[in-house]
Amino acid sequence: MNAISRIPPTRGLVGIDVLLIDGRAIHLDDIATAEEGRQLLAVLDGEIARIEDQLSAADLRGADPEWRRRATTAHKRKRRIRPRLQERIGILRRAERDQAHAADTLAASSAKDGRRRAFILAAQELLSHEVVTEVWARAAEMKPDLFADGRVAGGSA
Repeated sequence: MNAISRIPPTRGLVGIDVLLIDGRAIHLDDIATAEEGRQLLAVLDGEIARIEDQLSAADLRGADPEWRRRATTAHKRKRRIRPRLQERIGILRRAERDQAHAADTLAASSAKDGRRRAFILAAQELLSHEVVTEVWARAAEMKPDLFADGRVAGGSA
């Protein structure tokens, strides 16, 4: 399961929608990845620029006051949602980075554990049973907390 899909809603963003010109409404909490958020931010920036251009052109030709009010309202809403969208992208980016770091750490530790198991198997093949048992007992003396489950003797990997 993807850890990104389990990210809780951003505090203060519950129920906030990004309304796009094509009629779609996207909830900020439904954005699943930072890349998806960046794409939406690019669309939002384009729409903001388009509204600003239309408002500038309307000033030159004297547009309908009702249209201007609606355009100004849409412009304000889009400008206000932009920082919240950026915040959501930041949260998702941090979660993705943490998930990648955790995966790298797990891969490194499992490779290290694999090398250790291979070493133990090689030692068991090369050394006598008595020497392997002695090594296990010495390891248990040095780090008793690692052998708390009682598996000291025998030399199983």
